[in-house]
Amino acid sequence: MNKHYEVIIIGAGPSGLGAALNLLKNGIKDILVIEQKEFPRYKCCAGYITNKTKKEYESLGLNINKCHYSLIKDFKIFYKYEEKQKIVNKFLFTNKNIDRIELDYEFYKLAKKKGIVILENTNIIRHNMNKNWIKINTQDTYTYDYLIFADGTTGYGSKYQKNKKRNIAMQLIEKTNRPDSIEIHFGVTKHGYGWVSTYKGTTNIGLTDVYNPKLNYNKIFKQYLKKLNIEGNTKNVKGAYTPIGIRKGLINKNIYYVGDAVGACDPLTLSGLRYGLYTGKICAKAISQKNNSIYKRSILKLKLKFIFMKLLLKIFYLKGILFLIFNVGCRLFNKLIAYVFNHFFINKK
Repeated sequence: MNKHYEVIIIGAGPSGLGAALNLLKNGIKDILVIEQKEFPRYKCCAGYITNKTKKEYESLGLNINKCHYSLIKDFKIFYKYEEKQKIVNKFLFTNKNIDRIELDYEFYKLAKKKGIVILENTNIIRHNMNKNWIKINTQDTYTYDYLIFADGTTGYGSKYQKNKKRNIAMQLIEKTNRPDSIEIHFGVTKHGYGWVSTYKGTTNIGLTDVYNPKLNYNKIFKQYLKKLNIEGNTKNVKGAYTPIGIRKGLINKNIYYVGDAVGACDPLTLSGLRYGLYTGKICAKAISQKNNSIYKRSILKLKLKFIFMKLLLKIFYLKGILFLIFNVGCRLFNKLIAYVFNHFFINKK
């Protein structure tokens, strides 16, 4: 079968479906979304959304209340497994299962309800960017006017990218009797952090690091669990990669990258949902107005912002800086640290 679509989107995550819904808002209805998995699907994620991310979803018509998100006020920061700071969380929400499954599924159902065609269990096997066509695993071929890669850090679209730098994220979700709380652990990995989030008997344990292929992250994760006194089944540990730095955003004037595929993830906090929705929105605007400068300017601003955040990351994870922050700052300036955390690292995301 051969069929033409005005826009084909590869990936049905937040950035891909966000782009599709924004295209509809802008009057473009001839859209095909291709997704390699089937919904409801698992996505390795710490399970949080910020207040600004919540508003972005709601602006597209998603009822966040259906996804059972709540504010966990008990927030603790640890350094080398010692509690250093308590913060009253004001802007970070999580759902009952501390994952993205329900959120992504509700977003998927919203897109389907609005008439967006989504092919699940589907992969690209060939792509001709000069003749504007793709072939999928069913051997069907589709042509397009515009193509959007929203397929993550290591998806099909990454073959055209030179920037391969990435973070690794690993997590385990278990039923526990721990009290409701969010714990962030520094000093677990060299250039990242760990988390232990519990809500109504479900605990999400995870860690991140700037990916180093020489390290055995399974071993690091087991040591992490041991230090936390959590007996988890490490066979159920899931992993994923997140990008470091903005990648090439536009190829051939009609092939766009959004979300993790373009590197829309804060290098310091690994916050990516709102940036994924944002890049999907500006991409849709550029396509509907046939004005690529809209997209290029916005991607450049993100690039400059993330260069600054990457510099902060390098400074923050210096051993001397970590010592000063957690052994001096948390004792003498705990109110300032709580304010910076809530208003800079969370409410800005």
